[in-house]
Amino acid sequence: MAEEKGVMIGLECHVQLATDSKLFCGCPTLSEEPNTACCPVCLGHPGSKPVLNAKALDYALKVALAFNCEINQEFFFSRKTYFYPDMSKNFQITQYEIPVGMKGFIVLSNGKKVGIRRVHLEEDPAALVHEAGMGTSNYCLVDYNRSGIPLVEIVTEPDMDSPEEARDFLDQLTTILSYLKVYSPTTGTLKADCNVSVYGNNRVEVKNVSGKKAVEKALAFEAARQKAVLLNDKEIAMETRAFDEAKGTTRSTRSKETEEDYGYITEPDLTAFRLSGQEIEGLKKALPELHNAKAKRFVQGFSLDEYSAKVLAGNFALGNLFELVARDVDPKLAANFLARELMAVVNKSELDLDALELDAGEISSLLMLRSGNKITEKVAKEALIAYLTNGTKPTYFIERQGLAMDLSQDEIEKAVEKVLAENRRAVADLKKGNQKSLNFIVGQVMRLTRAKANPKEVQNSILKKIKGA
Repeated sequence: MAEEKGVMIGLECHVQLATDSKLFCGCPTLSEEPNTACCPVCLGHPGSKPVLNAKALDYALKVALAFNCEINQEFFFSRKTYFYPDMSKNFQITQYEIPVGMKGFIVLSNGKKVGIRRVHLEEDPAALVHEAGMGTSNYCLVDYNRSGIPLVEIVTEPDMDSPEEARDFLDQLTTILSYLKVYSPTTGTLKADCNVSVYGNNRVEVKNVSGKKAVEKALAFEAARQKAVLLNDKEIAMETRAFDEAKGTTRSTRSKETEEDYGYITEPDLTAFRLSGQEIEGLKKALPELHNAKAKRFVQGFSLDEYSAKVLAGNFALGNLFELVARDVDPKLAANFLARELMAVVNKSELDLDALELDAGEISSLLMLRSGNKITEKVAKEALIAYLTNGTKPTYFIERQGLAMDLSQDEIEKAVEKVLAENRRAVADLKKGNQKSLNFIVGQVMRLTRAKANPKEVQNSILKKIKGA
């Protein structure tokens, strides 16, 4: 299918696992000062021996199972020859021959299955720090704090045929990771190596692209570049390229290595690992309900429309928020407000939904005021915007601004009588059936009461008095 459309895309996603310590030593994964969280193991000193982080293995297995992979009951680690300054021991400990999991799949939002070739564990290299900016200095610094950070690599089959599908894959990936609680978007990193070829020609890899938008842009540019090369009757070089996000272009960095170039050998300091069938079944049972299953439950259990259910379940925190709010107010009202009104503010203001600390009680109180006709729809939206952008609690915002429609019936009656007495021409037009006059009079009453009267009660009072006049 992808080849027929001209573009074949595969991704290699490197996800930092949210462990407290590194993959093969006890150094912390979080540190502030450069080169302070490292030891002989992550620096590769002679005689140092790696020990596998059990939690990192557990997280990698969860990822593999969530992506419907076959779990290898026996696997081992390899050394990948790596002659770059960010790997001081000149090799990277990774998995090559037998990964944790393989032959899985993920379903995109359009229903298409993208194959998962493998899921494996490996250590992150150190960080190269270009003090004066990329390409403008004659040297760079190395921070070995990152060396040995646990990564899980998810390698897809080349089943995607557009940058948009690749973006959708990353959306599905990050949603699953949030449900598994194995990755922190605030402290961790997620980078993708983007492999793309056009019309069956040589594959080009764009390395270390960070962010979903950047991946989409890098793939769009690279596919267009390769097509332009072919139009000029030139051959596409099999190479590795880098993405310049500021310019939206890719540039060549080196010719593409083959797997043989890395000279994989079995890691002699780590024994093979074996999992029993019982252990694997236990991990499967311990998996949380994932987003697709939760969306189906929302449709069936709360009678939600499919769109709202998918939006709510598409974010772990938002789905939990909905279930808490739905205990207090009508589920359909809660779903509509969160999936449409709240997400509209989040998207327009470019907010990070995962970083927002939303109180279900405050959202419930706001919706109860709205459903009880104590505030207008406009006020509800204003209170929501203030809450999301400034952290001002909705109930406090409404009280401080005096926006609640809390006038008594007697106060409404007096306001209506005053407006009717001062607008006799509009009253006469209303008696003749002019609907615009009714809207005008209602507006005048709302203005007089500073919008603290319920518009429906105002309208009923007007029509009652006109009919009785």
